[in-house]
Amino acid sequence: MIELGHISHPGKKRILNEDSYHVDTTHCFAVLVDGMGGVNAGDIASAFVREQLRMNLMQGENAETALINAGQALRIQRPQQGQTPSGASAAVLTWKNQDFQLAWVGACRAYFFNGNQTELLCEISPTKTPNQPTTSTASIQALGVTSAEKLQVHKLSGKWLPPQAILLCTDGIIEECELALIQGLMSNSKISAQESVEQLLFHVLQGPANNNATALLLRQC
Repeated sequence: MIELGHISHPGKKRILNEDSYHVDTTHCFAVLVDGMGGVNAGDIASAFVREQLRMNLMQGENAETALINAGQALRIQRPQQGQTPSGASAAVLTWKNQDFQLAWVGACRAYFFNGNQTELLCEISPTKTPNQPTTSTASIQALGVTSAEKLQVHKLSGKWLPPQAILLCTDGIIEECELALIQGLMSNSKISAQESVEQLLFHVLQGPANNNATALLLRQC
């Protein structure tokens, strides 16, 4: 059985919330999308990708294929024009019995509480050239912007047992919440998954909250 906590907020500086998500515990998948492009672009791209991923997964596609096809669909639906492209980062979590699979493109992240400690699953090795700042391959990849042949879909799989938990989140959570805080909330069995994500958001809103903040906490129980 999966206990779910979910929350999303535009933050203090953004007019729109360009994050979106969908969780289907019956069909065992969760989707998190972080749009980009601003007014009339990022929010629309986010919703479009979310729905494409939902349909793709319901049709039996695996997480990696669902992401690739959603990106291609967005490229066809919203051709890139001007200086502000319309695109999205996304993470897809699927599970069956005691196994989970995770796939992601771009800046969406996932944390895994293994019963003892919490680790960042969506860790991507940074690339760096001499005399340049470190940048991640995640920051230059986006569904709807990057072509299918160049799209880097990162994936991993593992075992998922009670009381282990997985947190999917966007940059508004990552930027404001230290790992110790995330672990404390993910591991606290005395509060519900919903209370955990509400406390995460409360912490975010005590700071600058420059970005949209979305968190999905799925706990095995």
